[in-house]
Formats: sequence, structure tokens, C-alpha cells
Amino acid sequence: MITITKGRLLTIQQWRETYGPGSNVVLPAEEAEELARIALVSLEAEPVSQTYNLPELIEGMEVSIDVSTCDVDLGNRYFGTVTEALELDTAKNGYILLVQDAEPNFDVNGNSPGTPDSWISCSDRMPEKGQNVLISVNFDSSQVEPLICSARYTGSTFRRGDATIKPGNGIEQATHWMPLPEPPLEVK
Repeated sequence: MITITKGRLLTIQQWRETYGPGSNVVLPAEEAEELARIALVSLEAEPVSQTYNLPELIEGMEVSIDVSTCDVDLGNRYFGTVTEALELDTAKNGYILLVQDAEPNFDVNGNSPGTPDSWISCSDRMPEKGQNVLISVNFDSSQVEPLICSARYTGSTFRRGDATIKPGNGIEQATHWMPLPEPPLEVK
């Protein structure tokens, strides 16, 4: 198998500029086959999500919480009891811990059917009834990003406050779920 270097690709690209569009420059068969293989692999590859540096993402973050819609057990797990605006720093720290606990799963590729601590397709397996999980909701739109949020599985749907979200692959349906990470342990 032949190796195509960046320098070789730049040379091939330069030929078009040198000889003009429509010119008949012939590549060795091995190079043409390798370029075709690379193109096919890139067409079949999964898209790569953007990588964010967590401290930059959190720095300057504003926190707004409507405590009337919070799942008390789930909220207390990370945020403690937040009842007043004065306690929003506590909530911000809880959010930071939640994101940091989930961070190892940011780079998970593909849909493995049931690997613990990774995204699980709703078509492969569903959580236990009453289990609190993170869900990914599909909006099937180039203008609306998928939503990741916490919810409780009822046995047939996911509940988030007053909202009911059905599992499936359609618009506004939960396509994947993930168990919540364990809460941080207190250091004494």
C-alpha cells in the first residue's frame, strides 16, 4: 500500500493550477486507488463534534434556575438546596461538577449497545422504570441543536418536569440515554 503525504497532495492540487481545469494529468494507479480509498473512508466516517475547553466554557457562565420545575432528588444530587438567587454560586459549582463527571463520555464514538457510562440507543435498550438519566433529544433541524437534559424514565416515556418526551428516532424524541454519573464523594 502506498502512503499519500500532505506534500504529495499539494503537488497534485498544484497541477490543476499549473495545467488548468480539464487538463488530463495521469496519476499512477496505486496513488489513484489510495486516494479513492481515503475518500471513501472519509465519506463513511462519523462526524466529529467540536471540542470545548471546559474552563473556558464555564468562565463567565450565567446560571438561571427555575427551582419550581426541578426534580428535587436529582437537583440535590449535584446542586444541594437552591432556593434563592444568593445561592446561585452553589448551583454553578454543581453544574461544573455535573459537566466534569460527564466529560469522560464526551469523546464516546458510535452507539455501543449498553456499555456502562456511555450513550445507549433507545432502540437498543431502555433504562429501568423510575431511573433518572441524561437524554439526547433530536429536533431534526439544522437550526436547532440536539438537546441533552436530565429526565426520569416512566416505563414508556421520559419525564422532565411537566414535559413528556417519547423515545424514538423522530422529531422531538429521545434517541439516546445515559445513566447519571455518581455524585462526588465528600472529603472529610
